Amino acid sequence: MTDSVKEQMGDLVTRAKRRVGVEQPSAADDDGHVAIVRGALRTFGEGNHDEFLDTLREDVVWEGPAGGHFPGGGEQLGRDAVRTEFIENARRTFTEFGFQPESFIDADDANAVVVIGRYEGDGVEGDRLDEPAIQVWEFQGNAVARVRIFTDSAGFPSVITERREQEMEEEEREKKEREEKKDQEREEAKASSEKKDDDGEKNEEEREGSSDDDG
Repeated sequence: MTDSVKEQMGDLVTRAKRRVGVEQPSAADDDGHVAIVRGALRTFGEGNHDEFLDTLREDVVWEGPAGGHFPGGGEQLGRDAVRTEFIENARRTFTEFGFQPESFIDADDANAVVVIGRYEGDGVEGDRLDEPAIQVWEFQGNAVARVRIFTDSAGFPSVITERREQEMEEEEREKKEREEKKDQEREEAKASSEKKDDDGEKNEEEREGSSDDDG
């Protein structure tokens, strides 16, 4: 993780702790905003993306690390953008993907919840993800108005966008066609070789028959 990301994450945690005077609230204290965030992360992990998105305001602001290695990186505006850029890109990039929360800090005076945890997953191209992260969920009432994510995007595999997925499918189709063509050529060569052998045997038999007649 880069020093700048570490500093940002450390500063966020320090400020959140200072607001509430606690480090790690117990699960028994979960209510209000913490319960909403915990539930949203659980439904995302279970693959219930519609319920996850229902936690967010229609005009939610979603901010992820920029740089091309984090699904939904940069600023995304609205639920639809979160679905398209974060959820769908993550689905294409990973066979397994989720955020494992380790502690929740309720910054009540700021209407926010800070979540400390790790992104974990298995990329479709074999990459293993295990990267520490902090999420900051900001509320308006009981709806999430803004989500900010701080992590080192360099630890993530390259995002497989819809366009890249189509390119990969085309590459796989062309590879399959080449393999099928090679198999067909081998079969044709084998059949041609067997035919030549058969013709050779037939000609030999005809020559032997001709010799017997001459005799």
